[in-house]
Amino acid sequence: MPLIVGLVALIGFGWVWIATETSDAPASTVSWFISESALALAILVPAVCLYFVVRAMHARRVEARQVTGPASNGIQQGSELLWSLSNGLLPQATTSPDIQTDATELVFLSETAVVARHRQPTPTTRTLTASARALASSSEAGPDTQRSPRTDGAWSSIDDVSLAVTDRRILLRGSGGLIDVPYADITAVHLVPGAVVLRVNDQAPLLVACAHAESVAVLAVWGSAGESALKRHPDFAAFRS
Repeated sequence: MPLIVGLVALIGFGWVWIATETSDAPASTVSWFISESALALAILVPAVCLYFVVRAMHARRVEARQVTGPASNGIQQGSELLWSLSNGLLPQATTSPDIQTDATELVFLSETAVVARHRQPTPTTRTLTASARALASSSEAGPDTQRSPRTDGAWSSIDDVSLAVTDRRILLRGSGGLIDVPYADITAVHLVPGAVVLRVNDQAPLLVACAHAESVAVLAVWGSAGESALKRHPDFAAFRS
C-alpha cells in the first residue's frame, strides 16, 4: 500500500508541477506556491512511503527469524546484520551481564570470545590473516567453551574474555582487565573463518575469535568506516551473495 500511495503522489504532484511550470498563464504568487508545493510533495511523499516499505520489510525479516529460530551459522547472521545496517536500520539491542557500559550506549552483541595480540605491530595482511586462520581453527571459542591455546608463534596474550559490541566500541573483559576499542581507533578489519582481526591505531593487531565473528566484523566496519563501507568490504562478499 505505501508503494501505491508513493507512486500516485509522485505522478499526481509531478503532473501538477509540470502543468504549472509549463502554463502560459501570467506568473503569480499563487501559481508559484502551487508549483513549489507540488514539487516538494512529489519528492517528500514517495520518500516517506519508501521509508515505511523498508521498515516493513525489515520487520517481516525479524518476525520470520523469530519464528524459525536463530540463524544456523555466523555467515547468515552476518548477512542479516549487513542488510540491516546497509539500510540504516539498527539491530535489536541487548545487554551485557559481565561488562558495564554507558547508560546511553546500545549493546548489539554480547558473548564469550578468545582474544589475542599479534607479536608484530604492523604485519602484512597475508601474514596477519594466515596466522589468524591458524589460531582460530585451533581455538574453541563458543558460548559453552572457554578453552583456547595459550601459546602461538604469531600471537601473544591469548585469553578467554567476555565480549560486548556496542554502537560506539568493542569491549573485552578478561584476566588482564578491560580492553576498550573505540570504533574511531580501528583502521582496518579482516575477517577469517571464526575470527575477526582489528588493526588499531598505535597498537598491535587484535584478534577476536567467537561464534559470531562475522557480526563483530560487520559492526566494526560499520562503526569505523561508515555504512557505505559495508558494500565495498571484500571480506563481506559471501554476505551479499
